[in-house]
Amino acid sequence: MAGTTLVRTTLTGVRPLGVRGEPLHTTHEQIRGVIRRRLSERHARLLAEPQPDDVGRRIDWYSEVPGNVAPLSALPEAARSETLAQVDALIADIAALGAQLQQAPSSDARITGRALELACKRPSDDYVFMVGEQPVVVCWGYEPDAAGALLPPTPTTTAPAVAEPVPPPAPIAEPTPLPAAPVVVAAAPFPWLGWLLASALGVVLALLTAYVLRQFLPEAPVVTVTQLAPPPAPPAPPAPPNPLVGLQTALGEAQAETDKLRATLASLRDELAAKRAACPPPKPPEPPPPPPKPPQVVEKKPDPPPPPPPPPKPPQDPILKLPPKATNDYSFLKGCWRGDSFRYTPRHAPGYHTYCFDEHGNGELVFVWSSGTTCRAPARARFQGDTLQIADADTTCSDGSPWSQDRLLCRPDAAGIAQCSGETNLPGPGGRRNPATSFTVRLHRR
Repeated sequence: MAGTTLVRTTLTGVRPLGVRGEPLHTTHEQIRGVIRRRLSERHARLLAEPQPDDVGRRIDWYSEVPGNVAPLSALPEAARSETLAQVDALIADIAALGAQLQQAPSSDARITGRALELACKRPSDDYVFMVGEQPVVVCWGYEPDAAGALLPPTPTTTAPAVAEPVPPPAPIAEPTPLPAAPVVVAAAPFPWLGWLLASALGVVLALLTAYVLRQFLPEAPVVTVTQLAPPPAPPAPPAPPNPLVGLQTALGEAQAETDKLRATLASLRDELAAKRAACPPPKPPEPPPPPPKPPQVVEKKPDPPPPPPPPPKPPQDPILKLPPKATNDYSFLKGCWRGDSFRYTPRHAPGYHTYCFDEHGNGELVFVWSSGTTCRAPARARFQGDTLQIADADTTCSDGSPWSQDRLLCRPDAAGIAQCSGETNLPGPGGRRNPATSFTVRLHRR
């Protein structure tokens, strides 16, 4: 149990609620744990932690929240209303969780939900406290005991019945007088003893009656608020060791070692001088060897020049040639063909076409400007009579500029080489179309 605030109540006139025959305060750890996991720490701290005494007539309620403790009655009217509103909101959340668990299929969950529902009850608002900024309810899971109904019934006093008048006795004949005899009256010993026993018996009956009635009469809760003493201060750390003690010892040892090393050094110097004196003098250096003779120079004739390399073989049809007649077989176009470099207009940078086709005459155009910008568009080649028409499509270049469709019209010359001319109208400044410009190129296989 952890906490710095203790709320102690003497419980009289209240009746505990419970499940499975056990009061709720015996399962407070499970109840507070479910509330903490399913709702929040503030909801769990609303319910004080109970600690019954050994006799069972008093329960000490603890709160783990630090701060000043104030009962609800000691708060101002505005603070009292705000505290009750906080308590009602937290209690409503706990009651809603209890109702949700009571609808669960598990019997344990339903019992837990019932326990949460009963934990929301308290005898009155006198059991509400404010600990710091946290509202705390003590004596939760209890309800007021209807003690008045348990008092023994007051006996009803009945008036004694009025006795009917007794008829006068019949006249008795006078007896014959007898001779007088002496009468002896016995005196009672201790006449006060009977009164003493009756008084003692009355006192005992009064004490027994008061004890029995005390068990049923309601008694106001006695609330004492005790602040636990703060934890003891931690012990002071030990004083740091004095480094001078170890340093002085090390200094003395170093000085003694220095004297030994000096003596050893002097002994080694003397030994070195004795060995140096015993060494023979060095031999004179030998004369240097004669210089080597220069190598004989042999005149070498120059190598004959290598034969000239054979002339390169002419490339196989590097320029696009067209078949003698129009055909639907476009296998002669299969591959990539690069056009001559040219300018569309004087203000445009130079560039060149590159067409790549498959055997069906379908492919792609890549136009590369000298600035490195590329424009890609699908291309298609088809015969129109004896003329091979190659057309691409409008697209956007890599720098975001527009590209207008090019059309090449290729016709064979006398040698069958394709002479291609085209036209285009690239957009000018402001997106306006320039007048159509014509150009002539030849396509070379790459």
